[in-house]
Amino acid sequence: MGQAETVWITGSTGFVGKAVSDALEDAGFQVVRTDAELSVCEPERLEAFAEEVLPQAIVNCAGIRRDAAGLSNRVKAYEVNALGARNLALAANAVGAQMVQVSSDDVYSSKLEEPVNEFDNPHPDSPYGKSKRAGEMMVRQTTSDHIIIRSSWLYHASGGQLKDILDAAAAGRKYEARLDQFAAPTSMDTYVKFLIAALRKKAHGTFHVATKGRASRYDFAARALELAGYDPSQVLVPKTDPKTAENVVLESLMLEMFGVDLPTWEEDLEAYMASTTA
Repeated sequence: MGQAETVWITGSTGFVGKAVSDALEDAGFQVVRTDAELSVCEPERLEAFAEEVLPQAIVNCAGIRRDAAGLSNRVKAYEVNALGARNLALAANAVGAQMVQVSSDDVYSSKLEEPVNEFDNPHPDSPYGKSKRAGEMMVRQTTSDHIIIRSSWLYHASGGQLKDILDAAAAGRKYEARLDQFAAPTSMDTYVKFLIAALRKKAHGTFHVATKGRASRYDFAARALELAGYDPSQVLVPKTDPKTAENVVLESLMLEMFGVDLPTWEEDLEAYMASTTA
């Protein structure tokens, strides 16, 4: 056995970062984790750290979240989501590492008429989406050795929407679920499976990692509750709001062209729920 590949993960205590860090460790990678103690806004410190740990890849999970990247906070959002991504790409260049940028379906308009693939030009309509789009552009301009991964409605049972839904049911509380927000919910299991394969195969380019099909937030919540043994009608409160209705469905065309068979969102959720209760 050769020496395990070292992967540096930023934002490692966040919703995506912790799940990615744990999964890569389980897969045999030597994982180096950093979070707020090493800001992505400090390029000299980032480069010095990269030279200290000498990673083969840097996975950037750091970022200002969607709900914290409004107009009032747009400068900070760009500083972290755009310039931070560039700073890490520069650090990757300094040590010959591959740069992996965690992106989002928010780089597209929130009201699409049809699915979008990796060849469709992004047109974000939110401050968060614009900052994530800028981060992608910074990475592309800074290093050719990169992977950019877009996904949508990532979930795992330790936090976020899925945990909130199941916690509400367990506590006998109601949970509001939107009937008019649509995407392709994707489990962290499916997401990290692609990431691990991409790192091992030294892939590069832009990829959509999203399940097949389309679900509303209500559809997703109802199926998750059914799989957990609850009656959705006793938990969910349907909600709509034309001002914040969304339809963003990613098509994983690059993976399909490489022969990767992604599950439907229902299959993905069923497999994930079965694995968490096994």
